[in-house]
Amino acid sequence: MDLYKTLGVNRNASESEIKKAYKKQAMKHHPDKGGDSAKFQKLNEAYDTLKDPQKKSYYDRFGSTPNANQGGHRSYEFRTDDFPQDIGDVFNQFFGGGSPFGRRQQQPRKNRDIIIEAQIELEDVLKGKELVASYRLTNGREQSVNLNLPKGIANNSTIKFPSLGDDLQQHLPRGDLLVRVKIRPHAKYSRDGVNLHCIERVNVFDLMLGTKHTITTLEGRNLSITIPKGTQPGTVLSISEQGLPTRGGRRGNIYLTIQADIPSVSKTEWVETLTRIRNEIN
Repeated sequence: MDLYKTLGVNRNASESEIKKAYKKQAMKHHPDKGGDSAKFQKLNEAYDTLKDPQKKSYYDRFGSTPNANQGGHRSYEFRTDDFPQDIGDVFNQFFGGGSPFGRRQQQPRKNRDIIIEAQIELEDVLKGKELVASYRLTNGREQSVNLNLPKGIANNSTIKFPSLGDDLQQHLPRGDLLVRVKIRPHAKYSRDGVNLHCIERVNVFDLMLGTKHTITTLEGRNLSITIPKGTQPGTVLSISEQGLPTRGGRRGNIYLTIQADIPSVSKTEWVETLTRIRNEIN
């Protein structure tokens, strides 16, 4: 390949022009920014040769790099000293002062993290969730791993699984896998921290006279509760420790908002009876 064309410079380009062209192309094609890893590798190979006066002279004279004729496959490591690993490094180098080749006093470099999304049910928050996550690494390789999501996990939270991220640059530590958890809406219950809320419809006569009423908990268990006599629509009843798990091993509560379920009255005698009762009450 023509190394000058790869960087987009002519053969008379100065060292600073070569460096500037490399920075521009590398920012565009860096795998962490969604670029083509094969093209990024060619950019690195071209820059590795043209930035070195001796290698450049050899290439200008013979049209190949000094080790191009050694035979076999030549592996290449991305040069993180020449190109920053994240976009923030670029701004630090060009706008933050200091030498572009200076060492940053930051965390050790590593391969990039991979972020995926996992959708779970509200029931999974009760006992945790085992799942198989499949994702693609920068080099195109498919990765599948078994993950255990802890119980009590919050919606939109992110869990880090160390060393399950990208491994493109073999001389650097592997990146992490970051799993963003989305909890699907539940048909009956809504979540408020470790507490659960729902609307429970109860027959209006049961509200007036009081009754035993059965609800279904989040785990599918039938639970009998007492509806006191004279309960008004809109009343909130609390059921202790039937919600989601807390950090201390206990559980939150269920809060039921009572709504009146008013049956249709079609029989004439029922209408007459209810009318008489209404008149007596008033």
